[in-house]
Amino acid sequence: MLKYRVLTGGLFLGLVAALYVWAPTWGLGMVILVLTTLAVLEIIPLVTKAGFPALKWTSLVVSLLWMLGVWGEFSIDNGSRELRWMMPAISAWVVFLGCLFRSDQSNSLEKLAGSFFAIAYVAGLMQFLLLILFLGGNGHGDGRSLLLYGILVVKSTDMGAYFIGSAFGRHKLIPEISPAKSWEGVVGGVAVAMAVSSLLLWLFGYSISGTAFTWRDGLILGAGLAVFGVLGDLVESMLKRSAQVKDSGGWLKGMGGMLDVLDSLIFALPLLYLYVAWGWSGV
Repeated sequence: MLKYRVLTGGLFLGLVAALYVWAPTWGLGMVILVLTTLAVLEIIPLVTKAGFPALKWTSLVVSLLWMLGVWGEFSIDNGSRELRWMMPAISAWVVFLGCLFRSDQSNSLEKLAGSFFAIAYVAGLMQFLLLILFLGGNGHGDGRSLLLYGILVVKSTDMGAYFIGSAFGRHKLIPEISPAKSWEGVVGGVAVAMAVSSLLLWLFGYSISGTAFTWRDGLILGAGLAVFGVLGDLVESMLKRSAQVKDSGGWLKGMGGMLDVLDSLIFALPLLYLYVAWGWSGV
């Protein structure tokens, strides 16, 4: 299991690096849309097993519309901010009508709850990958370097927590949700993330995608992204416990499904976006 986890994790980071170097910005956006599609297709059976039979294709279409609304804001002349801000209302309209006109009206409330949850969990969090991608230069540049920074810091937390927890873990974090996680692993993961964050900012000359940083930001963001990444991992573990499944899917040997890879990222990267967009960096 360990060799598959290391191999799959290494291949994932290798793919991220290759996309960063060679893929155009729109290509990275398309990859994010594909990941969103795979994540929705995984969360639907998961919430269905937990007793909330979400509307599969309705949830997928609404999630992709949400993501395209974010993309359009930065790619269409004069922007399309209104579409993104209207997406909660559009989501409600589509999901309610999707349930209303079904021949099977059993468990309608459960279907609504499952569908809204799937959309909020996937599109509501995945949209921040696009927001970061288009954040550089006040929305008109290329935020790929900032996105790469966030991915590397969060994933370094995962790897640091796994290896340090495996070697020194004695005190369980939340055994009812994730028996393998320990406080020692979390502390180790946070320490590794702070070190990686500081190193990356130094390598980028404390300026990433048009945003200025300081050495303090390396420590603050490293710790913040690490903690939110661990929380995201725990949230997905909680969902899998509710559905009584071990993995969200079987796409990646040793790692589980796509959500098992994205869980920490999609929970932590909104913090990176807010930190930069609200002007907390460089202070």
